[in-house]
Amino acid sequence: MKTNIKQFICLLFFFYLFESCNTSTKVIKIEKSVIELNHTSETDTTFEKIVNPYKTKMDAIMNEILIVSDQELLKGLPESGLGNFVSDAVLKKANDKYKPTDEAPANICLLNNGGLRAQLPKGNITRGNVFELMPFENSIVILTLSGEKTKQLFESIIAINGAPFSGATVKAKGKKMTELKINNKDFDVTKTYKVATSDYLSSGGDKYDFLKNPIKTDTLNYLLRDAIIDFLIEENKKGNTLKYVTDGRIKFE
Repeated sequence: MKTNIKQFICLLFFFYLFESCNTSTKVIKIEKSVIELNHTSETDTTFEKIVNPYKTKMDAIMNEILIVSDQELLKGLPESGLGNFVSDAVLKKANDKYKPTDEAPANICLLNNGGLRAQLPKGNITRGNVFELMPFENSIVILTLSGEKTKQLFESIIAINGAPFSGATVKAKGKKMTELKINNKDFDVTKTYKVATSDYLSSGGDKYDFLKNPIKTDTLNYLLRDAIIDFLIEENKKGNTLKYVTDGRIKFE
């Protein structure tokens, strides 16, 4: 069915004005119909004239090339080039923003594989590619965890056969953790560790319920997506290309 979009919007607008002025009106009947919009629908040139300048500007922003990648970055478990890149990028940029009173940086970054919504192509990586990869408005938080909770975190990673993380290496035999190093040092259960993660995971998302009660939470007001974009721009300015492969940060014997 063909329709004039401008007339439809105007009708909705005047209906809203009428209803807002008439406080005694009651809805007594609701009827619905389907308006199909497809390639045969009439083009509203006035509507296009209004929208096109914004579309042109948005296309220019989203098509901006941030960096060139030497290979396609794919996601997967227990480890992937894409997961390693994103977690490394977020840890780096989170620590650039993080200014704690104790001056101790975040040790680890933890993300979830399901949060990576697209893969990155070989060649030009655009701002639009990053929006496809990370479409949600999740921001970065820094959690200070006890040694016991940090151990639980990596045991959980092993139990689900891996997750994107940075700042640590872990080995397991079956589902039992046999070795854990954080920032190239042996894990110490008597110490506290700082974890950069998403506000989604910090609130217990993806079954990380034990993250909901950390020793301390620091909110950066910095989106994961913006951290990734800033990292790519920074690397490109250095003359670097994107080179990420699996590096053995998690190993199952």
